[in-house]
Amino acid sequence: MQAAYYEEPGGPEKLKVGQRPNPMPGQGEVLIRNRAAGVGIWDIKIMASATANRSFPAIPGFEAAGVIAQAGDSGLQVGDSVYAQLGAHRGGYAEFSVALADHVAPKPETISFAEAAGLVIGAGTAYEGLIDRGHIQAGETVLVTAASGGVGVSAVQIAASLGARVLAVASSSNHDLLRELGASEAFDYHDPTWVDQVSAVAPGGVDVLFDGAGGDTRDRAVGAVKDGGRGVFLVGKPQNLPQRITAEQFSADPTSERLRAIGHLVEEGKLRAVMDSTFALDDAPAAVARVASHHSRGRVALTID
Repeated sequence: MQAAYYEEPGGPEKLKVGQRPNPMPGQGEVLIRNRAAGVGIWDIKIMASATANRSFPAIPGFEAAGVIAQAGDSGLQVGDSVYAQLGAHRGGYAEFSVALADHVAPKPETISFAEAAGLVIGAGTAYEGLIDRGHIQAGETVLVTAASGGVGVSAVQIAASLGARVLAVASSSNHDLLRELGASEAFDYHDPTWVDQVSAVAPGGVDVLFDGAGGDTRDRAVGAVKDGGRGVFLVGKPQNLPQRITAEQFSADPTSERLRAIGHLVEEGKLRAVMDSTFALDDAPAAVARVASHHSRGRVALTID
């Protein structure tokens, strides 16, 4: 099969495109004929790490959307259109991928394969973080950092769909998009007074911080959380997290159940994939370079014929 793969750890310049052996599904797994794969910063970080638990040659890609080629005893049918979380070692940048059956769900009919692939980790992380970890409620105020990124654009939409007031943090060039997605207010993290601006519109503090930024932005955002508020952190907790805040740090696990729930939000018009660009599989190095540039707005995906 045609695939994009690494023979050693490295960045986009190390990614090659060529023939690799077809994967074979085992017990509890399905084989997917991929039509698209999401390209995420998480792929890049894992492939660049010489210490990651990874053997080479390795095909990157946590996210895929396509058609079931072998269903096994999964209850799915050959020919079903699906989207799936593949895990770190199963490789979506290829014509075929194997996935655990309990991490596969029907693709929403109203969106393309590329859009579906782009929702797996982004929307899956946002859904788990806001609902299962942050337990947000209608009427609460939620502060979302890295709001224009692959996870953030879904977090804004999901929080708004649940009736929360959403405050988004991103570059000013993305503010119009974020308001369109459901943010009540948007703040530029380049402005040294942005936390003061948040406090001005939420004087009692925000109920929930959903942080995808990490670093200085995360550490400053904590100051906007009310006493007894909650923090959900994707890139590690602050070292000096105040005891007044309940904190959750997690790595997302987009199960079939969560992917089905995301699909319902899509079909109800409450969630859409925000796509930056798509690339053919042969152009995978350019797609990875686009994500690595940190200039993409929304998701980047590979289309696989």
